[in-house]
Amino acid sequence: MWLLKTISVMLVITLTLLGVCVSNWKVTFNDAAPCALRGSSVVFGCSYVYPSDQTITNSFWYISSQGKNNDLFLTQEYSGRVEYLGNKDNNCTLKINNLISSDATQYQFRFETVNKGGETNAWSSKTCVSLSLTGLTTKVQPATVREGERVTLTCVTTCTPSDHPTIVWSRDGHSVSNTEFLASSEDSGRYQCAVQGQENLNSAPVSLDVKYAPRNTLVSISPSGPVVEGTSVNLTCSSHANPAVENYTWFKKDGTDTSQTGSGEVLRLTSLTSSDSRQYFCEARNKEGAQNSTVLSLIMQDTNTVQMPVYISSAATVFVVIILLVFLWMWKSPFKLCQKTAVDKKDNQNPVLSSRRTSNDPATQETRTEEQENALYANVQLPPSHPHPQDSSLYSVVKPPPLQNPADPHYATFDFQHFHSSTDRAQHSGLHGDDVVYSKMKPKQAKVTDNLQYASIQFPLPSPTARSEERLEVDHSVIYSTVAKPEA
Repeated sequence: MWLLKTISVMLVITLTLLGVCVSNWKVTFNDAAPCALRGSSVVFGCSYVYPSDQTITNSFWYISSQGKNNDLFLTQEYSGRVEYLGNKDNNCTLKINNLISSDATQYQFRFETVNKGGETNAWSSKTCVSLSLTGLTTKVQPATVREGERVTLTCVTTCTPSDHPTIVWSRDGHSVSNTEFLASSEDSGRYQCAVQGQENLNSAPVSLDVKYAPRNTLVSISPSGPVVEGTSVNLTCSSHANPAVENYTWFKKDGTDTSQTGSGEVLRLTSLTSSDSRQYFCEARNKEGAQNSTVLSLIMQDTNTVQMPVYISSAATVFVVIILLVFLWMWKSPFKLCQKTAVDKKDNQNPVLSSRRTSNDPATQETRTEEQENALYANVQLPPSHPHPQDSSLYSVVKPPPLQNPADPHYATFDFQHFHSSTDRAQHSGLHGDDVVYSKMKPKQAKVTDNLQYASIQFPLPSPTARSEERLEVDHSVIYSTVAKPEA
């Protein structure tokens, strides 16, 4: 009896001491069975304790099936995807990024120490972290509905993600806010669920097919425009429906009477007559129902009625073109007249140019011809000793006086603007714009020289002191010219 009690006491003491020793070496995981989405990241929360006389020399994670000496950081398939968030104190947290299917396995943590006496120790976690991976699966219930029926959207996973992400929905790329609704035709499409903030982690799309009867049924006519007797037209029936329209039926209304006139999507009317001037409409039908289109009134017009607007339009076009041409002509004429007037004013300042331009004017040809018959011509020659003999020829047209005054003297006006050279300008600096040179014509009494007249031309020249000695030898101030008068 005594022996039995002694053994029991010793066993209790041993177990107590063993428990104390074990409690000094320990690894704890926050979640031993985490779940994550493929392609996302997962964090293994971890902490560990050890005796105070120990110092950490090394710590690492490894895959349980590969043995405790295979550091996860040295494994090729995890290279660049693992992060150690812990330290060499008591934090052993691990993060794995870009999860792939092979990452779904068991993981353990191990650390190594050395005590003050130099003795080394190592400790591995007694439990492991079992990682599960899942994807997202969309369920649309029911997948085929009629308008007005209830639809429910569900995003399914094989496990519950540890970070409890928010699920978002989309239809054909557009956001969907409700996961339960009454279906309408606009709700047809492809639905997907995804993790908020990680929309690339989405499910495969699932289609919702909403059935509805034909709607927006319309009739169109081609060719467009007035309908003329004897021609042909096509009437086309169009409608939106799901499933597609199976049957098109055409009807013709004559007052209150309605009769079927054809079938098919297109109704062709050929060789139209006045009896075809009726109202037409079509009926579109599928398994979900039917709908009638609006009424199209077909009104015949004879050829003359149709062509009249064409004639009017053509006449109006021609009239507008004529008005534009007249306007352009009236606009250009004043411009040319202004240009001509400006040139005339400029030319009139030069008697020679004015005389030349006027002589070329057809309107004055007849008058000028008559005047030329009575014109006197004078050829004025300067002496050879003149400094510029090449400029010494001057010509003048001298008009005779009226016949009733034959005794009156004749005068000739000379324009020296083409005569002056640079030297002449200096010598004739005494001339002014108001100086006019006149020649006086005196007919002779002799019979032979009745047609000759003489002109004495005086040049106002500078004072003798301004002349050179060479020029003083010959007096240039008097020039004589012979004027031949045409015989009467």
